[in-house]
Amino acid sequence: MADLRRLRDRLVRRLGRGGTTSGPVAPGDEEAMARLAELTSAGRHEEALALAHEEYQRTARQSDPDKALLRQIQMSASKAGNLSLHIKTLRRRIEVAPHDTGLPKYLRAAEGRWNESEPGWLPTIDPAILADLPEPAPRDRSRTRVLHLLKIGMPQRQSGYSMRSMYTLTGQVDAGLDPVAVTALDFPRSIGVEEVPDEEVVARVRYRHLLRDSIPDKEPWDEYLTAYATALAPVVAQESPDLIHVHSGHRGTEAALVAISVGRALGIPVVYEVRGFFEALWTKDTDWAERSEVYERRRAAEAHCLREAAAVVTLSESMKDDIVARDVDPDHVHVVPNGVDPEAFVPVARDQELAGRLGLRDRFVFGYVSNLDHRREGQELLIDAALELRRRGVDATALIVGDGSRREVLEAHAVEREAGDAVHFTGRIPHDQVSQYYAQLDVFVIPRINERAARLVTPLKPFEAMALGLPLVVSDLPALQEITGNGDRGLTFTTGDASSLADVLEGLAASPTDRQELADKGRRWVLGHRTWAHNDDRYARIYAEVLG
Repeated sequence: MADLRRLRDRLVRRLGRGGTTSGPVAPGDEEAMARLAELTSAGRHEEALALAHEEYQRTARQSDPDKALLRQIQMSASKAGNLSLHIKTLRRRIEVAPHDTGLPKYLRAAEGRWNESEPGWLPTIDPAILADLPEPAPRDRSRTRVLHLLKIGMPQRQSGYSMRSMYTLTGQVDAGLDPVAVTALDFPRSIGVEEVPDEEVVARVRYRHLLRDSIPDKEPWDEYLTAYATALAPVVAQESPDLIHVHSGHRGTEAALVAISVGRALGIPVVYEVRGFFEALWTKDTDWAERSEVYERRRAAEAHCLREAAAVVTLSESMKDDIVARDVDPDHVHVVPNGVDPEAFVPVARDQELAGRLGLRDRFVFGYVSNLDHRREGQELLIDAALELRRRGVDATALIVGDGSRREVLEAHAVEREAGDAVHFTGRIPHDQVSQYYAQLDVFVIPRINERAARLVTPLKPFEAMALGLPLVVSDLPALQEITGNGDRGLTFTTGDASSLADVLEGLAASPTDRQELADKGRRWVLGHRTWAHNDDRYARIYAEVLG
């Protein structure tokens, strides 16, 4: 009991700031609060939720329940992705602490997440805006105008997402279509870019930005989407497109909800391009992510959007299979894969001077080129594999090219493992120099972890590496094996296993002939089947089908 009391005291100090505790705690409350904190901290969410529901029911019968216990119930529910209990407990906390002015704000934010994940919910458009829409601007009606709704765009944000968007839109210009892009409400101010015009031309395509004078702090998700739809409707009316092509948003469905709302209001069909599956990305706990209430709600909301769209586009057969499994007509779903620009990705000779500056001369170099923002990419495994190769006598270095929010995490991992020069971080590299860093690699590795999006979504980077003539090694996940042709044009290792990755790399390090054969097969396949130009006809057929 002494240990529980000490834990309870720490919890009260942490949870009870701002006058939210209620004095002495009954032994039952004390023990329950400590147990809940322990289970949640250990990631034992099923047990934590069972206890949280039991304790919520018990406190519901009390006229003056312990406020610290209620807060722990709310926190445990939040960590477990149980929105309903999270919201109920917040409402109960407001009842027992009506003078706590911060709680209604948290409740409103939680209700916003609930609304966005409610199947069938759509943002509303201000009726006054709909009553006063602008007349369509004059345009060439002989060309099909497609309004692309994007979460981000070039040149303010360069990523696989924005590059696919840019190549898709410029390809549609070349194919005789009339594309126009609209970026999400507040972009690019939302990423700190203040000086931006309402409209600009990027690679022969007009990009329109929906900009507000000020961005509300911690705006609830449903309120943001209502503002987004209200800002978008006049732009769509003015552009008068034949259809709206919406691409996945930051959380997956939010952009689709906006597009469907505006499309319904203006009588314009919507094509929904699913570029990833985001339902499980609400937490870092991959073991629990797909077992939570928030996962089920977001998955159901996604399925509703898929069925509401006039057509669905996705990136791979593995993604199509997942979509069809949500009771979506397979004839309604079309695969338009990622690709490359063969003129932009041409193999170049290794720059020996750069190799010397990086400390890579006469070494076997493998690695990865991309941003370092996503945990699913699993770059830690590159460091571990390099150390294992060194242990086996292979003079190997993992080269990690790029920058992002996880760079410090990766560097800390390297320090912890005492990696030394077995790993080299380049940081951000100017776009026009990236091909020289690719050329430093003997093998390109995609070490993605076993996580839902990683299992199903095909990334852009392996296509670029193959076009540049690099042999490819990937985790044995379905989406990645679709790229390697089950071993024909790339090799796989056991996902998450540094020793397995080292086994594959050790074999390739010993055989330049095998590396060259893999590289040649990969490049031939990419140039024959995965250039952006191959997608122009695919989109044209989808649009023609939607427009009848």
